[in-house]
Amino acid sequence: MKQGWIAAVLVGAALCLGLGISWGWWKAGRRTEAPLRDDLGELGKIDPRLVTCAEAGRLPTGLATVRGLAVGPEDLVYVVGDTALVVLKSDGSPVSRREAGGPASCVAVDADSTVYLGMRDHVEVLDARGEKKASWERPDARSWITSLAVSADGVYAADFGLRTVLRYDKAGKLVGRIGARDKEKAIPGFLVPSPYFDVAVDPAGSLWVANTGRHRLENYRSDGSLVSSWGGESARIEGFSGCCNPSHFALRRDGSFVTAEKGLVRIKIHDPAGRFLGVVAGPKDFPGGITGLDVAADSKGRILVLDPSTSAVRVYVGKARD
Repeated sequence: MKQGWIAAVLVGAALCLGLGISWGWWKAGRRTEAPLRDDLGELGKIDPRLVTCAEAGRLPTGLATVRGLAVGPEDLVYVVGDTALVVLKSDGSPVSRREAGGPASCVAVDADSTVYLGMRDHVEVLDARGEKKASWERPDARSWITSLAVSADGVYAADFGLRTVLRYDKAGKLVGRIGARDKEKAIPGFLVPSPYFDVAVDPAGSLWVANTGRHRLENYRSDGSLVSSWGGESARIEGFSGCCNPSHFALRRDGSFVTAEKGLVRIKIHDPAGRFLGVVAGPKDFPGGITGLDVAADSKGRILVLDPSTSAVRVYVGKARD
């Protein structure tokens, strides 16, 4: 009986010791969280000497929810949100507001002011007055169009659902698919973990695509062949951080890139070869957790940023040099 009592005491002591050790380990694990948060805070700090732009104003859109941004001829600013398309002058003066027949996710504008709207699973076309011209056929039941870009001879649609870029002629005929994995042509395929899948056309009319899961921008010919790419995963200011960045990008008339990242929010400028040039805005300039910072550039070199937290377009200009 005495031996049984002693055994019970020993087992109890062992259990207490085990619980104590486990509690200590758990507390130690909890204590590591604060340094991790501090590390993220440190990564969000940007050397002021790298900030090359300053905010010069905001253009109110009058929308409750904003989703897509584009600049058209005469530097008119086009914003889609709610179920409408809003057009503003470059100083923010309202030009028009048109109901889009549904919530558009993205917008692109041609040189003749034809407007293309990405309506989740298909493209709709408006004339320069905002009147509906056409509704293109849905390419696939899985389609989820997140970005549009217009070249001289066609329209490109980033389809997150299919993880490909659809190439249309301007009559709405689907004439090609770009980005499908092809080992023989050294095309890795688009790795896009979340519905941030952006496309743009450079001043020469060449297609660029954000391969967000690979943290780079890729240049394609209209036939789908891969020309070049630049970028890389890094928390350093020169790279792209997180699971899938850059979430948005735009090209300026000089061929330089404006990129926007979600998570660790950073808007940056890169030269035509992808080399980092400077910072437009950083985490301290936006509310925590913000996403959907679509970007564009006008003919004057101003950088426009769509801010979902205020439903306004922020305007940035280059800082005066000392």
